[in-house]
Amino acid sequence: MQATLPAGDDTERTLARDRLRDFVLFQIVFWSANLVIRTLAAIQFRPEYAWSYMPSRLAIVLAGAGATTLIYLVLSQFQHWSTLRRLCLALLLCLFMLGPMNSLESSFAVMAGLDRTEVNFISYVLNFGWVFFMWAGYYFAQEHAHRARRQGIELVRAQAAAHQAQIRMLRYQLNPHFLFNTLNAISALVLEQRNTDAEAMILRLSRFLRHTIDTDPEQFARLDEEARTQLLYLEIEAARFGDRLRIDCDIPPALSDCLVPSLLLQPIVENCIKHAISPSATGGMVRLRACTRDERLRVSVEDDGPGLGNGAPAPESIGVRNTRERLRSIYGEDASIGFHERPAGGLCVLFDLPLRRTNAA
Repeated sequence: MQATLPAGDDTERTLARDRLRDFVLFQIVFWSANLVIRTLAAIQFRPEYAWSYMPSRLAIVLAGAGATTLIYLVLSQFQHWSTLRRLCLALLLCLFMLGPMNSLESSFAVMAGLDRTEVNFISYVLNFGWVFFMWAGYYFAQEHAHRARRQGIELVRAQAAAHQAQIRMLRYQLNPHFLFNTLNAISALVLEQRNTDAEAMILRLSRFLRHTIDTDPEQFARLDEEARTQLLYLEIEAARFGDRLRIDCDIPPALSDCLVPSLLLQPIVENCIKHAISPSATGGMVRLRACTRDERLRVSVEDDGPGLGNGAPAPESIGVRNTRERLRSIYGEDASIGFHERPAGGLCVLFDLPLRRTNAA
């Protein structure tokens, strides 16, 4: 089955925490690199100020980190804006922050005895503004990555919801089909004035329906529980067919804890009743069997009816089609259902499933 996704609130908190962590890491790396570049440039072009100006240089870098943090906080309040509008806002905020940064650098330059009379705001933007614009570029690249991750999580959640809805739909589509057949059988008993048999069938039907209601369609069932469910269903049909219906269940105790999708066998057992037992004047046999082979679980539903007959294609009733789709929804391509003629006559429907047990679930 699909793994359970975290709740929406937990996911939002995780995404927000990861976004903040990545931003802090980005700030540290970006402005540490800026400090290194400034220091190397000073060593190259102004070696006399390379180390004496270091405290001022460090203060400027910390101011830049603080200014970009404020930009980050402002942009975070406009997540609902389009990317183009947020880019324009980021450009305006960067230009606004470059004013105080220019004043700060000028103050430190005057304290160090440097001449900055030729450096006005425009020249400062042209010479040093690239740092803020580069920061904005990295910021939006990081935001794009986070949005892509969020969309990926939402896509996985949507696919999981669709998967669960599909499983429920396929399961619930089986129940009306069975209910229609059973109510027809009860109606026939009433018309034949077999009231005692009708009452027994109604009681068994209520037990079976309660079991199906209490069973989660998204969960697996133990093989022995699945077998008991089918025997409960066959008891309902036994009230209709009497001695014409012979039931055999061969589930080894060693396989009792194997897991199968709940009510997986139901539509196949129904088909046995419909195509093998009901048309025959003498009735017939329905057998449930299970074994393992090469770490695979093989579960079969057999009858001694007419079988496929003359190489006819496998039946594709609503129940069979839904069962096939349900297997594909749960296991993908790792499970199959096959139809085979029995050597002694009749049909064998074989499920080939991954071997899973309750103690390993």
